[in-house]
Amino acid sequence: MKTLMDAWLLEAPAGLSQELAGTVKLVAVEQQAEATELLYCQFELEGRMRGSFWITVEAEGLARLLVAARVTSDESDRERDSMLWLGIVRQVAEKAVKRFGKESGVAASVQSVREAARPPGVAFSAYELRFGEVSVRVGFADQTKPAAEAKPQERSAAAALPTRGVELLLDIELEASLRFGSKEMPLSEVLELGPGDVVQLERHVSDPVDLIVGDKIVARGEVVLVNGNFGLRVTEVAEPKRSLESIRCLF
Repeated sequence: MKTLMDAWLLEAPAGLSQELAGTVKLVAVEQQAEATELLYCQFELEGRMRGSFWITVEAEGLARLLVAARVTSDESDRERDSMLWLGIVRQVAEKAVKRFGKESGVAASVQSVREAARPPGVAFSAYELRFGEVSVRVGFADQTKPAAEAKPQERSAAAALPTRGVELLLDIELEASLRFGSKEMPLSEVLELGPGDVVQLERHVSDPVDLIVGDKIVARGEVVLVNGNFGLRVTEVAEPKRSLESIRCLF
């Protein structure tokens, strides 16, 4: 497997067919004038293969596709359609990354996926997604590459500590919390809050939430339910040095 793009083009037809419960075909087409409104999705990869994988789709075509697949009704809703599309292509992307790693031996994982603005200077390969009688223009761009080898002097703080010193810290109990987002508000608005009011946070619903220890972010992930309680499925972990900084700030 030469590139992640190769793995995506092999996995996408079957993966999208499964997600949309119907036969999906991807056909390469010549680059044409862009549609009035495009949705750009950005996938961030971590591991021995790092970088971004981009997918773009026509907003109007996406709405028709979701209706044809009976995922939504005839009523168009940009935010809803975007969230559904992000969920669908994430499933396919994870399968493509797994295929790529299996056939290339380069470990990687999808750490985050979000709707993003058009990336400057990124060239997309143009394709047409065909689902029954619906045709939607899509584009893909692979900006992933093997991660550079870490320099010897850039060893993590954890590796630099004596083993005995680390053992002394292992039984320390730390308070951890999840941060879904934040928002700056004037005092006047805070005082006017009442039951039923909604405070919109400065974070998209598809963005990962932060796991905070002390005042440092030690991990990010997705909120899940575990035996009726909220939990966090970790998708990204901070460098050991930053985690140790979280511990130091508590003493």
